[in-house]
Amino acid sequence: MRRIARFTALVALAGVAAAGCGSTAPKPADSNGAVSKAGAATRVWKPAAPDTLGPTVAIVGGRRFRAHEVDSLIQALPSNVRDQVRDRDGYKRLVDRMVSEEAVYQAAKGSGLERDPAFQADVARTTRDLLVRQYYQRRLDGVPAPADSSIQAYYKDHESDYAVSARVRVRHIQLATRAKAEALRKRLVGGGLWDALCRANSTDERTKKDGGLLGYITPDAEVVAGIGKAPAIVAAAFALKEGEISQPLHSDKGWHLIRVDGYEPKRFQPLEALHDRIAAQLRTKAQEDFSKSFLDSLRQAQNAAVFDDSIDVALSPVKTPQDLFQAAQTAAGPQDRIALYRDVVKRFPDDPVSIRAQFMIGFTYAEDLQDYDAARKEFEEFIRRYPKSDLVGSATWMMQNMDKPAPDLKDGPEGSGGGEAAPDSTQ
Repeated sequence: MRRIARFTALVALAGVAAAGCGSTAPKPADSNGAVSKAGAATRVWKPAAPDTLGPTVAIVGGRRFRAHEVDSLIQALPSNVRDQVRDRDGYKRLVDRMVSEEAVYQAAKGSGLERDPAFQADVARTTRDLLVRQYYQRRLDGVPAPADSSIQAYYKDHESDYAVSARVRVRHIQLATRAKAEALRKRLVGGGLWDALCRANSTDERTKKDGGLLGYITPDAEVVAGIGKAPAIVAAAFALKEGEISQPLHSDKGWHLIRVDGYEPKRFQPLEALHDRIAAQLRTKAQEDFSKSFLDSLRQAQNAAVFDDSIDVALSPVKTPQDLFQAAQTAAGPQDRIALYRDVVKRFPDDPVSIRAQFMIGFTYAEDLQDYDAARKEFEEFIRRYPKSDLVGSATWMMQNMDKPAPDLKDGPEGSGGGEAAPDSTQ
């Protein structure tokens, strides 16, 4: 109930109104208290004895809801939702929802639903699921937290993973030509003010007003912000001393002069900053290891076994010769049908359906592909293999007539205008 109430409270706070939900509780019929007669609009439960669980805020069929129960539910809500039920309106909406839920619950109890087989099956499934999950989770929760010595050892072994690359803070002035870059460098080296000359000369509108600030660059950077791929700038940035002006450097954007404003050497994140993260990693790994050994031990104790052959059968059920013949008949292309008919004959040579399959190979060559030589060869093979079959006459007729024009049937419904009727290939 607590879990359901928690969920329905969230629904109510999302603006879902409970249909038919009243704001007042019905007058109780028991003798544990009395309803105030100081006005029909306000009903206050007055317990006969002091109630340590707080006042009763609602009642449904004799079931009382005390303030303590509502407060406990509020405490279980997320903090952002909890704030919404602290005022009177939010608190009352929550109580109204609890009342509606209890009314539905009592009606369901009285309906006999608990005896319904479908309901009992759901309860059994839910109970099984809860048992499995809670038992497994409690065993996992029993895995101890890693010791500080383990955390320290892991940090030492993986210190390189926590390295922070060296980086330099770079400014640039972008110019159209190398000549302009060389001329401006002379002015800078001679004492010219970087920011003023940057504003006056840089073609990079994005950074010129900010002294050409590009930000930080690391040694393995593939691109420079605002410039793109510029390996020459990256290399020069780590070769310059702080405050030194570079020689002209080229990129797809033009020519650049850069200045390094600051250098931060490679460093390692301290263990103190990583302690909790490493502890969580180690505990997760320990739980994974425990889970495998724990499940393996349970399977062994219960004599569990998995039958791979049965799985293969389950995924690809054994098909009868008739199933395969039907699949061949419904295949899209004639070559596909021929291949499937051949498969039937090969796999089930002694089954009666293979007789029809062998005949249909020749019939498909003749009727669908008009490959009469191949058809004749297949019909001859059919007669050789199945000389007593009822289809021998049809095979013979096909060999004699398959390459001739179809009979003209327009002279009468019985086909008196020409020739022997073609055999039924599906018999």
